[in-house]
Amino acid sequence: MSDIAAHPVAERSTPLSLAGLSAAGRAVPVSLLAALPGLVYFAGYDHLAYGLGILAGVVLAGLLIAPKLSALGASSAAGALRERHGRTAAAVAALILVLTTIPLIGAEVSFIARVAANAVAVPETWAVLGMALLIALATVALGEAPLRVLSAIAYLLLAASLIVPLCLIAVKAQGLVFPHFAFGHALADLHGIEEQLLEAGVVDFDTFSAHTAPFIRLSQLDVFALVVTLALGVAVLPQLLAALATRKRPAVTRLAGAWTALFMMLLLVTVPALVAFVKLEIYGLVAKATPLAELPAWLEAPLRSGFVHLYGTSLHLLDQVTDAVRAGSENADAIAGAFSADTQALGRWQALDPQIQEAMVASARTLVAEPSASSWTIYLTSVLPAASAAAGNETAALTQAALVIEPLGLVFAIPALTEHPAEISLLFAAAAVCAGVVMAASLARSVSDLGFAAPSGEKSRSHPLLALVVVAAAVGVALLRREDLVTLVVCVFAIAAAGLFPALSVGLSWRRATAAGVVAAMIAGAGTTGYYIVATTFFPATFYATWPQLSNAGEAAIEEFSTLETEAREGENDEAREIAAKALQDLIGGTPSREGLANWAGVDRASSAVFGVPAGLLALLLVSAVTPSRRRRSEAGDAQP
Repeated sequence: MSDIAAHPVAERSTPLSLAGLSAAGRAVPVSLLAALPGLVYFAGYDHLAYGLGILAGVVLAGLLIAPKLSALGASSAAGALRERHGRTAAAVAALILVLTTIPLIGAEVSFIARVAANAVAVPETWAVLGMALLIALATVALGEAPLRVLSAIAYLLLAASLIVPLCLIAVKAQGLVFPHFAFGHALADLHGIEEQLLEAGVVDFDTFSAHTAPFIRLSQLDVFALVVTLALGVAVLPQLLAALATRKRPAVTRLAGAWTALFMMLLLVTVPALVAFVKLEIYGLVAKATPLAELPAWLEAPLRSGFVHLYGTSLHLLDQVTDAVRAGSENADAIAGAFSADTQALGRWQALDPQIQEAMVASARTLVAEPSASSWTIYLTSVLPAASAAAGNETAALTQAALVIEPLGLVFAIPALTEHPAEISLLFAAAAVCAGVVMAASLARSVSDLGFAAPSGEKSRSHPLLALVVVAAAVGVALLRREDLVTLVVCVFAIAAAGLFPALSVGLSWRRATAAGVVAAMIAGAGTTGYYIVATTFFPATFYATWPQLSNAGEAAIEEFSTLETEAREGENDEAREIAAKALQDLIGGTPSREGLANWAGVDRASSAVFGVPAGLLALLLVSAVTPSRRRRSEAGDAQP
């Protein structure tokens, strides 16, 4: 077995450009990178904050954090803190790294398993287990040099999976053009279509945002908080720091970081152009009032992915219903029972109108009775008419509100919009799997070096068994959490930023910083952000009741809260009280189209590093001011007779 934590801190013969290319291939989770087109598609200008935050984080890692690790001869945050502040600080850092690495690997496994399942038509659970096995093998079997080469290949595949379809779609729309420059014309055309849709009154403002209008979905404070959280979270990602901190001289490390930032920028500037052309194509269908029965075939792939929905239905859900009917489920209640182990499928099924459920069950029976029948044709002719009627769409035409694309869903639609869907789908699948495996294996390897296992001054020992345990735990996360991976990843970034950034940015450079201050900073930072995320997610009512004065709730929302609270307690009957309680829960916790009352100053839980980082810095300053440093304790001991 190779030494999976071996990162020699010596000058290498690898060119800095190749080192930067390798680091860029494992800089950011592919589950977040793949979601960027979908995020920009949904909120336009506002969600460009994701790309800005990611790029800023890579810059901070290369210019600020990684050089500090290189100067200390360490390749991990825990190792650097062990050298500077001792084993206790390293132990706390290692604990934060383990707790944040597990969900990140879980998100990678979940996403690449979904991609693999769609590519080769295997059950998703088997795909999760297969990807986990591949990651485990890469973790323990690959040396650092092969992983570096694989990381560079992953970056090239990722770049190709964005740039090649962008060029093909742009050529189809505007002829032979350079898309990164020509997408300005696409934005102008898109603006014209948006105005047409607004004038026709066929948009739903809960899901519609003018693409180039700023601060529609996010306020200025939201954008600032999201950029800060992403930047500081990316800056302390262990696999990125390990890839950069492999050179002895900090100046050389900074140059490698600059190359990494350049390669990441080339990826990120491609996303807005790609989204502009794709959105122009999709909104064009809506503007033409395309009948649901005549939807283009390119929608089949995204609807089968499970990340794209029409009136709450999808081919993915129809396939799941068909499997349940084939297994003996006869009606909607029986199918709900069959979905009991899959909370996501159960939630989507129960949210459907009974009329739609009946149509899906009837369609599933047809598919079971006629295996050769086309599920796409049956979906168009049976499911969508029922869904359209239940939604009150008398024209049975495609509307902007009916088509819901989750952040990870757009990447499944992009290949079909080109004239070579099979080849582009294969390219994207190869890029996602390669980059995901590299990212997850790099994360697992980063926690194998705990940093506090060896005495200060000695080389820390690797723990491959711990890396495998982390991968196994991540599989559990992947099986339990298959939806909203973007929120999961960004929340993890927030905890990592709050727990580690003050300790690494100030604790390693400020001569007055003490071990106790660094430990206090990590506990206070991670604790504050972790509390905010957990409380607003799972206990929003209690959180709001505890901090009502810090919420951004307006007078109307507060009055609505009081009314619903009274109805939930004193309603005329059980049904009225239940309805009021559900509405109260949505008001406090929020919905996809409405911000909840449980917040501090309106900051979303995924951006909560803006609370944890200041708390960590304050704890570092105050505790360091009242506790002696290791050097002063050593000098005091030497001065004693």
